[in-house]
This record gives sequence, C-alpha cells and structure tokens, in this order.
Amino acid sequence: SYNNRAIAMAELGDTDEALEWYDKAINADKKYAAAHYNKGVLLDKKLRPDEALKCLDDAITLDPKKDNPRFYKGIVLGKMKRHEEALNCFQNVYRNNRNHLDAYFQTGIQLAELGRHEQAVKVFDNILKKYEKFRDNANVIYAKSRSKAALDQTGEALELLRIATKPVSYTHLRAHETPEHRGCPHRLEKKNGGG
Repeated sequence: SYNNRAIAMAELGDTDEALEWYDKAINADKKYAAAHYNKGVLLDKKLRPDEALKCLDDAITLDPKKDNPRFYKGIVLGKMKRHEEALNCFQNVYRNNRNHLDAYFQTGIQLAELGRHEQAVKVFDNILKKYEKFRDNANVIYAKSRSKAALDQTGEALELLRIATKPVSYTHLRAHETPEHRGCPHRLEKKNGGG
C-alpha cells in the first residue's frame, strides 16, 4: 500500500519521498487515519510542527478512539511550548486508557513545565508506587527530582538525582536477552510506530 511504501521510504531516510507516498495514500482514501497520523509524525521529525498538527488533528477526527494521534499531538504541542494544550491531550489519552502510562508520565512533565510542581510530583509518585515496571525508572525519578528542586526541596531532589543517575552494568543489560529478565525496569524497549 501507499502508506507502507511511505513507512519504508522514511525508514530508509528518504523523508521527502515518504511524504509523497503519504500524500498518495491520503489522496487514494481521504479517511485513512493511519496515513494522516504517520505523515504528522514525519512532519514533526522534519521540524514542521504546524503541518504536523494539521495531520494529527485530521487523524483524530477520522478515528477519535485511537490514542496515538492525540498522544503525539501532545508531544508536538509540548515541543512548541504550548504546555496547557499538551497537558489536555495527555490527560484525555490517560482518561480513556489507564494503561497508557506514557500519557500519564507526560501529564506530569507538562504540569512541571507549567510550574505546577506539586501536582507533577503527585503524578510521578503515583507512577513510582503503583506501577511495578516503573518503580526504578530513571526518567520518572529524574523528572520528580526536577520538580522537587523547583519546590526548593534540594536534599530530596539531590537524592533522587543520585538514584536516577545510578549506573546499570553492561552485564545486567546483556541479561535482558534472556526471557526471565523481560520485566526488568532497566530493559531497553523499542517503540512501535502506530496509527
């Protein structure tokens, strides 16, 4: 399909041709939400955020039940420093899908960007306490340390920073190649594209 060809072109680094193939996919089927979403992601990577937002909005309109377009719209808005709008996107995704922990984490990030650090700390605490796989997640701990520092809780912020930057051994990471280590919080994960 045109969409798959576009994905292949983007993976090969030919982003201009990929955009042409996404346009072909959209012209062939204007209601093809995945093509709008994928084009929006690529436009963001090409540093064309306004065009990316239009494509993501189209994808949301065409398939409002999908989380990915709304989540990625929040990412783009956050990069544009439109934090209140980004927060709204992430909260909507998490409200609709309590398993979308990336949206919950991004909710905390946007709250921190808005200077609402006490609320951000609550989000990060919830993630660290309620979700086993995130208990030792360096990104969550680091984000919490930044909000603690902003709240002038320097001692706790420094302790969290020390925990977040604790090195993980190469041997430990190699162990992830075995099935029994798949649940480890230090496991390197690949993100799936989507739409």
